[in-house]
Amino acid sequence: QPVNDLIAQEEIAQWFPDKPVLIPAQTGQGKTYWVSHGLYDYLKARNLTCLFLIQRTRTKEQLKKEFAGKEVTIHVETYQSIEQNILRKKPTPHYDFIVCDEAQYFTSDAGFNEYTDISFDWIFEQRNSVKIFMSATLKSFLYRLMNKQRGNIFLYINGKLQPLDMFACTPAKLNLTTPYDYSHIKSLTFFHEKEQLEKIAAQVISSNRKAVFFIQSTERALELYRKFKNNMVFSCSKGNLEYKKYMNETLIDSIADNCTFDSAILVTTAALDSGFTLKDSAIDTIVVDMMEPETVIQCVGRKRPVNDDDKIDLYIRGRTNEEVNRSLQQMVQDIKSAKLFFENEEEYHISNHRQNSANNVIYNRPIGYDDNGNLQYVKAPNYSKIARLEYYAYNLFPSITKAKIKFGYDKYLARHFGFFDDESKQYTYKVLSSKRQTLIEY
Repeated sequence: QPVNDLIAQEEIAQWFPDKPVLIPAQTGQGKTYWVSHGLYDYLKARNLTCLFLIQRTRTKEQLKKEFAGKEVTIHVETYQSIEQNILRKKPTPHYDFIVCDEAQYFTSDAGFNEYTDISFDWIFEQRNSVKIFMSATLKSFLYRLMNKQRGNIFLYINGKLQPLDMFACTPAKLNLTTPYDYSHIKSLTFFHEKEQLEKIAAQVISSNRKAVFFIQSTERALELYRKFKNNMVFSCSKGNLEYKKYMNETLIDSIADNCTFDSAILVTTAALDSGFTLKDSAIDTIVVDMMEPETVIQCVGRKRPVNDDDKIDLYIRGRTNEEVNRSLQQMVQDIKSAKLFFENEEEYHISNHRQNSANNVIYNRPIGYDDNGNLQYVKAPNYSKIARLEYYAYNLFPSITKAKIKFGYDKYLARHFGFFDDESKQYTYKVLSSKRQTLIEY
């Protein structure tokens, strides 16, 4: 059921600045539509203002049509622009409401963005603003929220506003299950070798099909683009100075405007993993080579069905338990480094040779200038990075591998996307492999 139909105007009046509201809903369920219509009507009638935050510049460009003529009431901005304003000490106006779309940004982007904690802290410093967090993947964000929030939060599940006592439960026990519908996914296939990307691309082109490839490694995405340049569009972050020269930004901007592309394949990095919308029934194949399940889910959600006949074939790069455990162990080590900082800062500095920790879980936080005009720093924990690590290392990844099933990662995603039959207890996905299948795979 669309979000706009679930939230009445009378309920919005009961929201308060010290009680954050969480709205978990599948991609395509009208979260942005509700902001530009239901919430807008409420704000407009009361002469209130709202800051609507999103995580990608291209998504902001795409939303211009949605919010045309409503800019006085709802101001659309990126999280990164808020972070840069704070770093440059530029003031940001007061807003009565702050809506954080794709709220997983604070933890998901913390893996490569050093500043997500800055916008998060700023939001909670706005003590007179009602705070709303929306996402299809909110679980990792809850770890971050529990580090900050004291008291109850409100959570929308199936159209009902439920209080959650943050003192009484842990994120692992919070039930964020909502009725997600992935009936538009016709087939699910896992592949385990990166070489399969080229085979899938060649198959799409030879069959006159249309596909989007989401690739975690920008270098690998570029390699694929160079091989199929005549049939492919390459996209990456505008901030990627090394690779953006290979991108036709005018062409990418037209994709944002038209929600589609003319080439056979769009190959992109995580720059398009959330918020961005593609609406074209000719796009019948989605290929995802991303590690973190929340990112995989966001990538799949970029393609929106235009009618009941609009179906896709979904390919996901699978991971063995060994691969998942390697990531898990690295995350555990990063958490231990942060824990050492909390318990014995002197020992932390000795063991890290007075440097920042791996992945900047402990980082240099500016605290001001000395009498000579030199910028001074202190070592400080990045709670957004820590929350992301805790979610995967202590919750999701252990749950994937604990059953001792070699391809627990694949089965976790297969269940999420509806490729498990509850009656027969059988998985209904396929495995694409260039190697001889093992008995377990068969």
